[in-house]
This record gives sequence, C-alpha cells and structure tokens, in this order.
Amino acid sequence: MRNLPKIVFSLNFLYLILIAAQVAAIVFLCLYIPAVLPLAAAYAGVWLTTTITAAILLVKVGQPEAKCAWFVLIAALPVAGAVIYLVAASKRRICGIPEFKYKCAHGDICAPRVGGTAEIGYDDAQYFPSGEKFFESFFAEMEKAKISIYVEFFIICRGRVFDMFVEAVKRAKSRGAEIKILSDGVGSAFKLSGKDIRKLKNAGAEVRVFHRITPFPRARLNFRDHRKIITLDGKTAYTGGVNLADEYANLISPYGFWKDTGVVVRGAAARAFEAMFLSMWNGKACVEIPDGGKERCLTYCDSPPRRSFCEDLYAHAINSAVRRVHIFTPYFCVSDKLASALSFAALRGVDVKVILPHIPDKPYAFELSKAFALGLKGDGVQFFEYTPGFLHAKALICDEKVFLGSYNFDFRSMHQNYECGISFVGNICDEAERDFCETLALCSPLGEGRISPAKRFSRFLLKLFAPLM
Repeated sequence: MRNLPKIVFSLNFLYLILIAAQVAAIVFLCLYIPAVLPLAAAYAGVWLTTTITAAILLVKVGQPEAKCAWFVLIAALPVAGAVIYLVAASKRRICGIPEFKYKCAHGDICAPRVGGTAEIGYDDAQYFPSGEKFFESFFAEMEKAKISIYVEFFIICRGRVFDMFVEAVKRAKSRGAEIKILSDGVGSAFKLSGKDIRKLKNAGAEVRVFHRITPFPRARLNFRDHRKIITLDGKTAYTGGVNLADEYANLISPYGFWKDTGVVVRGAAARAFEAMFLSMWNGKACVEIPDGGKERCLTYCDSPPRRSFCEDLYAHAINSAVRRVHIFTPYFCVSDKLASALSFAALRGVDVKVILPHIPDKPYAFELSKAFALGLKGDGVQFFEYTPGFLHAKALICDEKVFLGSYNFDFRSMHQNYECGISFVGNICDEAERDFCETLALCSPLGEGRISPAKRFSRFLLKLFAPLM
C-alpha cells in the first residue's frame, strides 16, 4: 500500500487506463453493434483519425519526450488532440538560421555551418554579473556606434531603461547609424504598445515584432524569439539573459533582487551575432567571418524545428567534465539526455551544483523545476535557491569552459525557442566561476518536507506535458 500513490501517478498506470478504456469500448460495440451502428461508425472514425495522427507523429523526427506527451494528449482527446497536433505541426516559414563562411588557414572559404560556427577569433570580452553592469556598458558603447545598431530582445518594456534607450537611438541616428530593433510578440505583449513603437520609429529606428499575437492558428504562439542580441558596427556584440526592461537593471523589484548575467565580445565573433540577428530580420543571412583575433570562442544558435545544437553541446560538455559542472538557470526542466548527463557526472564524482531562484516569476515553472530537481538529488546533483530574489542568470560552467547566452535549462529553450549563445575558456570562465561562488554564498539548499497528494498530482501533470509547454 505504501507504493500505491507512486503506481497511481505513474505514466504506465495512465497508459493502462487508456488502453483499458479503448478495449472496453471495442468489446461493447462488438456485442451491441446492430443497435449502435451510428455510434460504431463515429467511433471508427475517431479511432482512424487517432491512429493516423499517431502514426504521423511516430515517423516524424523529433524529441522523444515531446512525442510521448503528444501521444498521451492524442489518446486522451482523440479528435481534439489530433487536430491540435496537426495544427501545431503544420509547416511554417523557416527563419533564424544564419550561415557562416570563414577563412581557412590557407585562405580558402569553407562551406557554411548551420547551428554552431567553427571557433572564431575575438579581441577581448567582458563578463557582467548583473543587469546594471550590462546596461552601463551597453549604453556607453552605443554612443560610439556610427554604422549600425542591431537590437533583438525577447522583452522590450516601457520604463526608465526604455526611455534611456530611445534617447540613445536619437543620438545614434544623428551620427548616421542604421538602427534595427526586433522584439518578440509574446514576450513584449502588453509591455510595448503601439505608442512606444512609434517613439522608436520617430527616433529613427526600424522596428519589427516577431510572431505577433494574432488569431489561432496563424500566430505560431509556441515558437518564440528568445534571443538577446545587440551588435554595434559589426565589431561589438552583447548577449546573455538580460532583456530591455527596468527589472533587469533593478530599477524596480517585483521579485526581490533580480540576478542576471551577460557578456560583451569584440572582434570577429561579433559578426556571428550580427548574422544571427539578420537571419531573424531577413529570414536568412550568410556572413563571412573575418580571420584573426587574440583569443578563440564558439558561437552557436538554435532555430526550431531543427535538432537542438545547444542540447547536444551541453550534453557533450557535461559528459566530458571531470572536476565541476556549475549551472545558473531560472527554470530547470530537462530532457532525459541532459538529466542522464548530470546524474552520471555526479555519480563520477564531479561537483554538480545548480542554482535556481527562491522567488519565482512563474509559480508553475518553479513547481516543475522542483519536480525535476528532486528526481536528480538522489544521484548527488546539488540544488540551491537564490534567497535574495529571482535568479534569471543563464550559464553553464564545465571545468575550464563557460557557456553563456539566452538558453535556459528547459525544454522550451532547447527545442521551441530561437536562442543564441557563446562559449569561452580562460578569463571569462574564471569570472563566471567567481560570480557563481559569490552567488552560492547567498543561497540555501533546495529542500522540501512532506509533499501533499494534490501537489504531487499537479507536478505529475506538469512533468507529463512539460515538453509541450
């Protein structure tokens, strides 16, 4: 009896219930089919629709966890689930996939690479442990731009930072700079009005909104532009977790202190981020990466529905780690691939630590993070809560390498969002590790007492459909 709740809330039990219901319906129709012929025909149509949809789902290339969640939805809602899946899986315009050409040692142009570039040179880079430092550097650099300013944020929100940005755009335009601004239709919904967009246009900027909220199904609401990119004159590029809003600079405090991270890179690598921006703005872009640079880095991005480059990159880095795996993430909801990599690293004796927020911005996401975290604690993965407030920072540190950018450790970032990132070794990794240790000193271990049956059931449902959220 002690294991009864675990059995009842398991996926296998749910599958058995659904199969039993199908069998019972078939037996009933076989016994009474003369009296219920119309019902039998309707059931046969429903069964055929469900079977065809499930077969389409099975043969398509995709993430196993997402396929399982869709199978449950299609089985639970035979017709409605099939319609929802077919609409969600309908073809859409492919964009956000930059192509990179770069010089070989012998001066030849190599074939373009999609997803991640070969290692690119850069002149210098700087790590930012907070949004305040990020904006301080960005606004100072923006005053020097004379050719182009390309800005791409998931969230652009009216407020003091926005007003400062508008004034900076006016000054840049007076110097002759070309200014393009791209925001996400869902991320900036109700935060950026038509009046605010007109302010930017009047200041001299071109403004576009990615996938505006429009009547279903044209909206493609599930695929969002979550990239954070700023490029200046093609020579300087910023990325990280920071969006263009007051809370990221801690000018307002909706969830306590807002902890974030970012990075600026100068040199050839900035051209890769310019290509990422232009691939979203124009639908595609092909940029030649100049040779040179004092150091080397790796830039990468993802564009759904293509296979996740970042997930494979992270899994490889974690599986290769021998000393430490340290993670900043606001949301923790990972695939079996990353969960297994983290678990195996901890079992090998690697120091695996993950810092999550203490004050969540989305309560359901926090419950989901706890559900996934508690499943890995038994293998030695250590989880901590950032007690001063909300942690929006995004970083993975594996031994002497750090990965920064817009990715969260969740299904959405890895498979459903347009994302970007950059990897360094050396000084930037040391600065990120120092920031991690200082942040860890402000954290408390993640722990829970007895979990109520209602909360256990809600977490079960959240985990079941997490790949689709």
